[in-house]
Amino acid sequence: MILYPTETLYAIGVNALDQIEVERLFALKGREEGRAVSWLVRNMDDIARFADVSPVVAKIAAQFLPGPLTLVLPVKDEVPDLLVGPDRTVGFRISSDPMAQALIEAFISAYNAPLTCTSANVSGSPTLSTVSEILQQFGKQAEMIDEVHDDGVRKGLASTVVRVMNNEVTILREGLISEAQIRFVL
Repeated sequence: MILYPTETLYAIGVNALDQIEVERLFALKGREEGRAVSWLVRNMDDIARFADVSPVVAKIAAQFLPGPLTLVLPVKDEVPDLLVGPDRTVGFRISSDPMAQALIEAFISAYNAPLTCTSANVSGSPTLSTVSEILQQFGKQAEMIDEVHDDGVRKGLASTVVRVMNNEVTILREGLISEAQIRFVL
């Protein structure tokens, strides 16, 4: 389990394809199981490995990735149900943060799997901006975190979350990238 920075906030990562690790992540966060967790990947080829990349997705990605965007996409049949949302989608992130980029490059090389990219907070609690505050919020549970990458304060807004299903684009959460910017690209 890894605590790491992105260009927006800190995230917690485990092997996204390992159900036991994902369950450990949910235990750390106090999050109910069965909810999907976003995945950090290196590039669009990684996304295409797990999801179909339509022309609409490619157009959005070309404009905003790497960067503060999460693309929620239907996954391919090979991805186990236990690792995705009830609608068989996963949110994909390609971070522009150099530390996150180096981390995901090494992780995929070692494990051939994406990292989860969920906010580094107790479920339902505020998302904090420093590693010390985050570890304090987790309390004794912080011992579950195996690796910490501290790169200073992160005070950005969360990523913008865009769902694309059957070429229909839905903004699930507006973050650093506005809905108007996304609609303009389309």
